[in-house]
Amino acid sequence: MNRSTSLIRRHKTAIGAGLACVAALGTFATATGANAATAPAHTAGVAQTDNTPYVMNHVGEENADKGKAERSPERLVLSEFTSVGDLNWKQWDTKKAVATGKVTGMWCGQACLDKPLKGTLTLSDPKTVNGKKVFSSFTLKLAGGSGAYDSEDLQGKHPLATI
Repeated sequence: MNRSTSLIRRHKTAIGAGLACVAALGTFATATGANAATAPAHTAGVAQTDNTPYVMNHVGEENADKGKAERSPERLVLSEFTSVGDLNWKQWDTKKAVATGKVTGMWCGQACLDKPLKGTLTLSDPKTVNGKKVFSSFTLKLAGGSGAYDSEDLQGKHPLATI
């Protein structure tokens, strides 16, 4: 197989994975939305001020392209491959935000949709974008370690979408 064919195949695979992720996120968002009326508060004890950064969230079809500036969201899209839900925010201040929640991603396929993995999310590196302070990085750690999951989103700090 020549190099250009291999590159085209990888691009098609990535696009297919992205589309599958969008479908999975839609399913996840619908299921989570149906349970929202009975969900516990997800911001217990987290105080925020005018200087507290936002996070650009791409949850939902209406926010997929440009995102929505939110503080302490219940669900958050981290990348095209990973999202977290049922977030319980322990901290949200001017330097960082920390929550525990349920992690899903294309890297664990149907297993995550059936039984999301527990993890800790840290948002950091606030910067000003279009006059609004937003977190620009995330770190995600699974409760039991990344184990068999070979996913870039589980290894170190990664950029968040800021627009």
